[in-house]
Amino acid sequence: MKKIIFAAAALLMHGAVSARVLDRIVATVNGKAIFYSEFNERLKPFREQLKQNGESADMEKLERRMKKEILDAMIEEKVLLNKAEQDKIQVTESEVDQGMAEIRARFKTEQEYSDEIKKQGLTVSKMRENIKNQLVTIKLINKEVRANVPEPSEKEMKKFYDDNEDKMIVGEQVRVRQIFFEFEPGVAKKDLMAKAKQALAEAKKKPESFSQLAEKYSSVPENAGDTGYFGRGEKIPEFEKPCFALNVGEISDVFETPLGYHIAKCVGRNAPEKKTFEEAKDYIKNYLYSADMEERYTTWVRGLRDQAAIKILDNKLLE
Repeated sequence: MKKIIFAAAALLMHGAVSARVLDRIVATVNGKAIFYSEFNERLKPFREQLKQNGESADMEKLERRMKKEILDAMIEEKVLLNKAEQDKIQVTESEVDQGMAEIRARFKTEQEYSDEIKKQGLTVSKMRENIKNQLVTIKLINKEVRANVPEPSEKEMKKFYDDNEDKMIVGEQVRVRQIFFEFEPGVAKKDLMAKAKQALAEAKKKPESFSQLAEKYSSVPENAGDTGYFGRGEKIPEFEKPCFALNVGEISDVFETPLGYHIAKCVGRNAPEKKTFEEAKDYIKNYLYSADMEERYTTWVRGLRDQAAIKILDNKLLE
């Protein structure tokens, strides 16, 4: 009996020690901790992606860079939430409910929704907390930055057009619908390829049913896999090259990108053309507004970070 008690006590002690190791504090922002467990959950999807891309001499370098970027993003989130707390920014439960509903709407079934939450290492309550924090941050940024960004004037937009007239030429564009099979941990690539080949056979047999097949098979079924028009350099090369090789109405073979397997059908092409000022005005307006917004945000958040007490407590984490 004593042996059982001692064994149980040892297991409990081991669990407590493991929990402390797992949840060691890696950084603090104004005294608020960032735990290793939180950091590790953020890192997991990127590690999985690196594994799927195979061994590489740059793997360690990429992981070190990713670690630094993730920790930096987590520090910035803490800084913003601290500012939101100071400013008493509030989010209602109904706003969080709406955010949850928008995410749920991206999935066909409740099971797919639940599986994705588990895959992300989240619980429903943790997901609600994340959404609440995101909404609080958006409200803060809207109040402190976006509200102070003026719309570009007609004069500013015309000057930008005149100074960049040679860049107002829109290159060749293509529009495709795709059936996408996302690489997932625990799913063998050969099984995913078999599923993709089955979908391709159906698409070749009934090309007019491609949209329905995208909704049936695709990991991202929204808009029946419609990418909208895009030009060269706007997508990753592994996706872009097969798409631009297609004629309108033509369906590709299964091709691979770092994200998964794809089948694409070309549904439109646009020849290169030069945009007039009137045609380009909306783009210029959005571009100038976004550039101003980004510059003001960068300056503002840098000021918040300079004022915050930020301590990195585990420098080995980034090695």
